[in-house]
Formats: sequence, C-alpha cells, structure tokens
Amino acid sequence: MRRTGLRRTHLRGDVQRNHEHHKSNVCDTINDLINICCATAGTDTLTLRQQYRDITLRAQLNLILQSGPGSLKSTMLEEIATKHTVTPYSYVTYAAMIGTIDQTTGDLIPGLVWQTRRKPLLLDEFRTGERGDTGSIDVLLGVLESGLYKRKVGQKTRPYSQEDGDLYYRVKDGEIEVKTRFPCIIATMKNLDKMRSEKYEALAQRCIPARFSLTPEELDDILEGKRFYEYRKYDVGPNLVLSRRDYSDICSVAKKFRAENLSFQAVYARAVGDLCRIAAVLGFIDVRLSLLVCYLKSGYKIDQALDLTEKNVREYR
Repeated sequence: MRRTGLRRTHLRGDVQRNHEHHKSNVCDTINDLINICCATAGTDTLTLRQQYRDITLRAQLNLILQSGPGSLKSTMLEEIATKHTVTPYSYVTYAAMIGTIDQTTGDLIPGLVWQTRRKPLLLDEFRTGERGDTGSIDVLLGVLESGLYKRKVGQKTRPYSQEDGDLYYRVKDGEIEVKTRFPCIIATMKNLDKMRSEKYEALAQRCIPARFSLTPEELDDILEGKRFYEYRKYDVGPNLVLSRRDYSDICSVAKKFRAENLSFQAVYARAVGDLCRIAAVLGFIDVRLSLLVCYLKSGYKIDQALDLTEKNVREYR
C-alpha cells in the first residue's frame, strides 16, 4: 500500500508487498526491530477497530536480544542509550526497579519504572528468578502488560505524588503505586530455550525474542568502527489506530502461520498484538516482517527466521 505524506492515525488495509524496511542480514534486522520498539516510547494508546467494540492494547513493543558472550550486546545498548539519552542498567534489583525508601529520612527514591517513563528501558542482563531473585521480574511482568504495579512497604513513609499526563507515581499509607509506560529492550546471554523459570517464560512472551549470533565479517566491521545500531526515525503520534480491515489482514497472516506451526498457538495472542504494534508504527502491514516476527516468537533464531521468511513469504501474499 502507499503511505500518505502525513502520519495517519487510521490505517488503510492494503498490504505492502515490497518494502525497503526489510533487509537480509542479522544486524539490519535487529536494527529494524529496535527502531520500531523505540518509536513506541512516546505513544499512549493503540486502538483496534472492531465490529462490536473497539479494543485498546498497550502500544509499546518489547524486545529480548539473546546471544552468547562476545557478541557486543552491551555495545549495542550503549549506542541505543546515546541516541535516546537514557542509561543501560545491569542486573537491576527489585528495589531499583520499583523504588525504595531511605531508612533514615523516610524519603522516597523513585524506581526505574518511573524514571524511564516514555523512554526505552534498557536492561543489560537480567535476573531470571531461577535463584529466588524474582522481585524485579515481578515488577516487569506487571508494567509491561498493563503499566500498573502496586506494593506495600514495611516502614513508615512520607506521602509522595508525581504525575505525568495520565501516568503517576504515588506513595501513601505505606504503599507504592505506579502507572507507567515504556518499551523495554533486554540483552542477555542466557539461553532462552533452557530457562526453567515460568516467570521468565512469561516475560519472554511479552517481548519479541531475537536470538542471534554475528558472522566473523559482521564482527570485524563493528570492530573497525561500523555502528551496530543505526537510528531510524518514525513519525508516530501518541494515539495509534488500526482499522478493522488491517486487523483482519494481520490475523489472516497469523492464523495461516499457526495452521502450519502448531507450537505457535502458545504465543498466538501476544504475537498478534506485536504485529498490530509494528503495523501501527510503520503505517502499513509489512507481510515479510510480520512473518519474520512469527518465526521469532516461535523460537527460531534470526538467521533461521530470515531464511524461512524468504522461502515462504510468497504464500502469505
């Protein structure tokens, strides 16, 4: 389909058949996903037009970048952070995530879920909950799904309230309550296929998992100064709308993929949501990228997903 000169809030239903957005190598594919993810930082709502009622989804897209040691994940996060004026955080604790109380003064120290609102949250490695360190992942599971989280604190606190539009961070009567929004990018060297934590599996389902490895040539280029992350700007407004026809087209792609890949059923609903977010940012439905994401959500590595997408994309047009 053709894009208009202005940003649309109501998308037309034609499917884009050939799009410059798709590139065939791993680094460029990761860049595509990162840029779409970061573009959702400033969005508030995503509305799906339906026959009987409109449905509102979270607009933010989340990513997990998984690769072994030496694949320059931290370098990539630093480049993203520089462009978006944020800081990558490593091994974030529960208190750092939601906030804590100064034991001497009773003053609040707000957590990352509030400090990074409307910006990308970058996590370099992450506590998976496999050794009992489940606090930070509990917070993420809540805020990445609904934007809401609440907890009691076991000590006296001073009242605190800060608002940002419809978002807020409040402390009252020994309780911290937050409503926030941000896209999240998690870089990890842990093998997603061997995670024993159900909570980590739930977190992975809320994200697009991108399992990758760099070729010797790609690694050499980066060591010679080529940027791993190349920024691309999308003109995205605060309130995105996906038409009923667009949603139907997206579901058609996902249903066909599910019929041919039975394991996709477990992530089907969340995958459809991610495809809607991508289409809303791009301004059209990119069938090639949609199919690629279906393979990624099904557990394929990026290079495998690219090969399978090239092989099968014609069947989805």
